[in-house]
Amino acid sequence: LNTTKSWDLYQKAKEIIPGGASSHCRCYPVFQPYPLTWDQGKGSRAKDLDGNEYVDCCLSMGPLIHGHCHPRIVEAIKKQLEKGTMFAMPQQLEVDVAEKIRSMVKSAEMVRFCNTGLEATMHAIRVARGHTGRKKMIKFEGCYHGVHDYVLLATMGGPTGGPEYAPIKIPVSWGVPEETLENTILLPWNNLSVLEKTVKERANELAAVITEPIMMNIGTVPPSEGYLKGMQEVCNKYDVVFILDEIISGFRLAPGGAQEVYGLHPDLSTFAKALGAGVPISAFAGRREIMEKVVPGKIFHGGTYNASPLCLAAAKESLEILSENSNAAFKHLGRIASKLTDALENAIQKTKTEAIVQGVGAAGCQIYFTKLKKITSYREFYTHVDEPKYMKFHKEMLRRGVYFHPAHSEHLFISTVHSEEDIAKVENAALQSMRAIP
Repeated sequence: LNTTKSWDLYQKAKEIIPGGASSHCRCYPVFQPYPLTWDQGKGSRAKDLDGNEYVDCCLSMGPLIHGHCHPRIVEAIKKQLEKGTMFAMPQQLEVDVAEKIRSMVKSAEMVRFCNTGLEATMHAIRVARGHTGRKKMIKFEGCYHGVHDYVLLATMGGPTGGPEYAPIKIPVSWGVPEETLENTILLPWNNLSVLEKTVKERANELAAVITEPIMMNIGTVPPSEGYLKGMQEVCNKYDVVFILDEIISGFRLAPGGAQEVYGLHPDLSTFAKALGAGVPISAFAGRREIMEKVVPGKIFHGGTYNASPLCLAAAKESLEILSENSNAAFKHLGRIASKLTDALENAIQKTKTEAIVQGVGAAGCQIYFTKLKKITSYREFYTHVDEPKYMKFHKEMLRRGVYFHPAHSEHLFISTVHSEEDIAKVENAALQSMRAIP
C-alpha cells in the first residue's frame, strides 16, 4: 500500500496533538507503525488520504450502523441544519426520540440524553448512588464502561493481579487516585457464584452492579448461559441497581438490544454508538421510580450539548430505518453478521490456521489466534491470544482492501448496507492473509 500522505500528516499531527490523534485507540502503538488517515466513506467502504479503498469492518468502532453517509441520515441532518444547530432548550425532536426508544426498549420508562457512552455510564452510576444512598458499585474484570475514573481498571489492556476470584484493582491510567477506586469492587465476569456471595455480604453498601451484556473489550465474549438473568435476580433480591451497559449492543443486536435477546429488564440501561449512526449522542434510561429522582429531583445531570438537535435528527432517522418494514434491517444485520462469521471460519478451516471466531449476531465478532477452543474471560484473552500474529493479519487484510481494527481486543462490525459481495471480498482476503502469515 502507498500510505505516504497518512505518514506525512501523522508526523505533523504528533507535533500539535499528543499521540497525533484525539483518542488513545487511534494512536501508536495501537496502530503500528502509524495510523492511517481516513478521508471519506460511502456505504460499506472507506478511503484513506492516499485513495486506498477498504471494505470497512470497523465502522468507527460500532456507531455506523447504516454505513458511511447514509442518504437518509445525511438528509435529516441537512434539514435540521437549516432550522438550527443548537438551542439548549427543549425540542420536539427530544420527545420524539425518547418516545421511539421507549417503544423499542421495554425497560426504558424514562430517558435522558447526553453525548458519549462515557457520559451515559458515568451518569447512570451517579443516579444509582443517588437513588440508593449507597456508595459502592461492582464492576467486572474486562468490561469497558468509558474512561471516567470509577471504571478505569481491568480493561483496555490494563494489568491484572491477585487471584481470579478476587482481582486486585490496578488503574489503567496514571492520574486515577487510589481513593477514587475505594468505592469500586472488582469481580471476575461470567462467575455468578462469586457475584452472589459478594452482593449478599455487602448489599448494605452497594448502590449498583454494572456490566456489559456481552464483553466487548476483548473481542466478543458471550455471557455464560443464565449468567445475566442470575445477575439480575441477585440485584433484585438485595435491592441493588442493575445497570446494563448497552453502549455497543443497543439498537444493533435487536430492536430492544441485548436485554431483548437475553430476556432482561435492567433498572438502568445506557446507549450510544448505533443510536446516533455516526453522530455524538448517548442516553441513559430506566425505571420511572429511579429516573424521576434526576433533577428536578435531587440527582444532577446537565450538559449544554445534551440532546443536540443535529444529533437527535440523525438518531430519529436511524431508529426509523432500523424499525420500519417489521424490523427488516435487523433481519439483514443478523444474516450478514452470520455470513461474516462463516466466512472467517471457512478461511480458518481451509488454511488450517490455529484460530477461532466468536460473535453474537450483529453485536460484533472477532477472530482470535489461539490454541483455546473458546475465550471466556479477560485473563484467558491476555494470556492465550497471539497479539503479534493478529497485527500481521490486520496488515495483510489492509493490503487486500479490507479494514479490520488493528487491536485484537476490538471487534468486527457490519452495517445495514454491507452486502454479500462485501463478505465474499472479506473471505477471499482472509484466505490469502492467513496463507501469507507464518
